[in-house]
Amino acid sequence: MRRRTGKFLLAVLVLFAFVVPACAGQFLTIVTGSTGGTYYPVGTILANHFNKELGDKGYKWSAQSSGGTAENLEMLKKGEAEMAVAMANLTGFAYTGTVRYEGNKIDNLRYLMGLWPDVTQFVYRADAGIKTWADLKGKKIAVGPAGSGTEFSSRVLLKGLAGLTFEDIIPERVGYTEGSQLLQNGQIHAFNAEAGIPTGAVAELMASRTAVGVLEFSEEDLEKLKTEAPFYAKVVIPAGTYPKQEKELHVAGIKSALIVDKDVPEEIVYEMLRVIYGNREQMEKEHAAFTRINYDNPVDGLFGAPLHPGAVKFFEEKGVAIPDELRP
Repeated sequence: MRRRTGKFLLAVLVLFAFVVPACAGQFLTIVTGSTGGTYYPVGTILANHFNKELGDKGYKWSAQSSGGTAENLEMLKKGEAEMAVAMANLTGFAYTGTVRYEGNKIDNLRYLMGLWPDVTQFVYRADAGIKTWADLKGKKIAVGPAGSGTEFSSRVLLKGLAGLTFEDIIPERVGYTEGSQLLQNGQIHAFNAEAGIPTGAVAELMASRTAVGVLEFSEEDLEKLKTEAPFYAKVVIPAGTYPKQEKELHVAGIKSALIVDKDVPEEIVYEMLRVIYGNREQMEKEHAAFTRINYDNPVDGLFGAPLHPGAVKFFEEKGVAIPDELRP
């Protein structure tokens, strides 16, 4: 009896050794951004809907907070995540191995769809003496977490709009929530939050007792940016988006996107898009960022990297025109 029991246990252990890796490979991690931004709550909402409707496919989704786009792209490169919310400009640079990704090409990136514009919200204390972009010189500014897409954008904006570098300011490399708190406490003069609107950390700041303002982009500013960063476009933040915001704000933004590793099965990518489009109204109630997605032209603003084959199949069935440069 003991010999049979031993053989049985051995058989179970052998089977377990094969089954566990197979199951472990069915987890899909969506890396997002800081908890005070837009990426994290949106990633959580997506994961919840995918799990609810696609759980019988043998996959399980989970959202994970991170330092933002740059870290997300590195995690996909290293196989530490299978999906991400990311800025389209850095995704394109990474796939093509250009700009800040020279010598560090990440060619396993594929677009699932375009999302909303990540809006530049450069918030400053009203008592900091900041009226123009040039006034940021010498100021202590939260520029985004180290290595993040926001940090990259902060460099681009300072140079393109005011001819400044990080040596001309005192940069604080922190997330949005911490940046908002530091500004309220008088420890910094301004902070840059690039995210879908409304952004939680900005809303918290606007609702606080601290008097603040937002640096806007004139038509001349946007023209300057076309040379330094042609991927920026004009964005209007409607009045009432934030507490105490009585007028619309004229700013700029970059398209964000949902991206996947090239090895995620075509069927699963197709099904995820089916879930997103099928639950559009519900997700719009869960977070306003979903209301700012261009569902009719979900490939507009995507840059550099191709779509996943599962996305091509889904969008072609919907009659979406797909540019040749976005085809796998």
